[in-house]
Amino acid sequence: MAFFSFGTPAQRFAKKFNRLRGTVYDTSSMFSGSRMSADLAALQPLAEAVGADSDEMADLLWLQFVVFRKRQQDTEGLPLGLRALAMRAAKGKLTPTERYEQHYAIGESALEAKEYDTAIEHLQQSVHWAAHEGVTLSVEQKLGMREEIGYALHEAGRFAEALAHNRQLFTDAQAAFGFGTDRRMSGVINNLAQNAYQLGKHAEAKTWLQQRLALGKALEDTDIVLDALFQLGVLAHEARRTAEARAFFQQRVDIARAEDDEYLLESAQATLAEFEERKPQGKPR
Repeated sequence: MAFFSFGTPAQRFAKKFNRLRGTVYDTSSMFSGSRMSADLAALQPLAEAVGADSDEMADLLWLQFVVFRKRQQDTEGLPLGLRALAMRAAKGKLTPTERYEQHYAIGESALEAKEYDTAIEHLQQSVHWAAHEGVTLSVEQKLGMREEIGYALHEAGRFAEALAHNRQLFTDAQAAFGFGTDRRMSGVINNLAQNAYQLGKHAEAKTWLQQRLALGKALEDTDIVLDALFQLGVLAHEARRTAEARAFFQQRVDIARAEDDEYLLESAQATLAEFEERKPQGKPR
């Protein structure tokens, strides 16, 4: 008596997996994230039947990672993505574009999971592969990835590395965008100020904040101006330069009043009032 054949494990896996993958990557489709994760987990035995290091297993792990990212559960999904990428890289089948994209996805997920050393490693790999022929990224996109590396270095407490990294990034971004009136410079300048501050280089931090303030004024960007003035005020306050700190906080009040924005004005006045309560006692500097 003959039995009907329902195909090989690989064929049975492909039939179910392709349907689920199509749903996940269809931008017009809606699905339950928890249900999709459960359906993918149910395919694990089929993938294992094909092989623990098979392409099917790598594809399954990667799609599980993608779904966890969509569910904003990066802590759960990151180990799956790392395993899938390692399997795919070991097989040597990825193009430079695929390597860039997958390292970048891992790096972004690691940032969300606050796994900063992992984020640094994979964002650096993404930058490396993005430089290969055939990977079409704009200068702005490449610099943006490097800015994320600087952020991750800072969050990892690797302040000296972050400062060196961001100094070079500033030079390259200035060459690409100019300085005086390009809003894209604001973030890296602010990051440099934060790096320098954490290293106790307060004079350098002040210089960067003054540059950011000048940029905000050139752009007529009130948000940048108010934030730079706030940070300059905090820096002066910590150095016990009371009159200088008060001047920065008062400038914020004056700007907010000129903007005729009730929320901004209340916030700026509250900051000034808090400073007056906390200012050092004794002879002002």
